[in-house]
Amino acid sequence: MNRCLHVGLALLSLAYAGGGMAADWRMEPAASRLEFTATYQGEPAPGQFKQFDTKLRFDPARPAKSELVVTVALTSFDMGSAELNEAVRGPEWFDLARFTRAEFRSTDIKPAGADRYVARGTLILKGTQRPIEVPFRWKADGKHATMAGEIALDRTVFGVGTGEWATGDPIAVAVKVNFSVQLRPAS
Repeated sequence: MNRCLHVGLALLSLAYAGGGMAADWRMEPAASRLEFTATYQGEPAPGQFKQFDTKLRFDPARPAKSELVVTVALTSFDMGSAELNEAVRGPEWFDLARFTRAEFRSTDIKPAGADRYVARGTLILKGTQRPIEVPFRWKADGKHATMAGEIALDRTVFGVGTGEWATGDPIAVAVKVNFSVQLRPAS
């Protein structure tokens, strides 16, 4: 009887602990993308970051126990033009001589409708920290998951585009960021 009680309590504690823990997910780099679109004289100027990483602890049934960390190698950006890429490396834009990485960190993920969530956290870009909200859609089958969304950022809040470029003319202040991150359970 005593042995059955111990086994039962052990199983109950495992079930309780497993039910209260969020799953750990890791990004599949080859299947994930992080893109942005600036606007120059009313025309889209697209680009992408080729190197970034996403780590997520998330259970859609218990989003309050979640944690999301996205790190971006700013040096991996590409706007499809050697001339644009060189200009954006400078101190007025990304200032890659001083800032090579950006990071978004959230421990506050809330539901926002069917398969939709909002991650509230802090974005650190070009030495500036600001709170932002990142809405995303979540789709998972147990072996893979997709986290996808779009956000508009005010580049001037982070000191991206200073001096003559801070006015919003000819380059708009809002930059659209799109992401689709493929994830798999962490081992």
